[in-house]
Amino acid sequence: MSLEQAARIGQPSLSPAGSAGRLSPALIHGQPVWLPCESWCITDHIAENEGFLEDVSHSGAMVDLVVPGGEPSYRLLAHARLSVDPFAPREEDRAPFVVIDDGSEDFRLSPGQADVFADRLEAFARRMRALGRTIREAS
Repeated sequence: MSLEQAARIGQPSLSPAGSAGRLSPALIHGQPVWLPCESWCITDHIAENEGFLEDVSHSGAMVDLVVPGGEPSYRLLAHARLSVDPFAPREEDRAPFVVIDDGSEDFRLSPGQADVFADRLEAFARRMRALGRTIREAS
């Protein structure tokens, strides 16, 4: 079933999305349902066609950190995205978090941890600029 076909089923008028932001069509074991979806979620819940409601999770758009040069003209170092697993066994995973993925491991960050990581990235960027200035001035 396509998203357009599911949309024709009609969104329930008495089921508010609440804090999640909106109701989105999804397929659960091939059956169309409407579920609360985060405003930032870009997951195609129709295409996912999960086996059970508990398998549904939400993901935001990826923010990439790339290194210039090489083949292709850049290399992906890591990416970050918002995520939430509303049916996670652990309560702390049921709240939205930031995922940092370096290609070999995922790191789940709370909002406070995301702030600390961003501060460290800014400090790293300042040091990178200083290294570049040192090379430029030495040439």
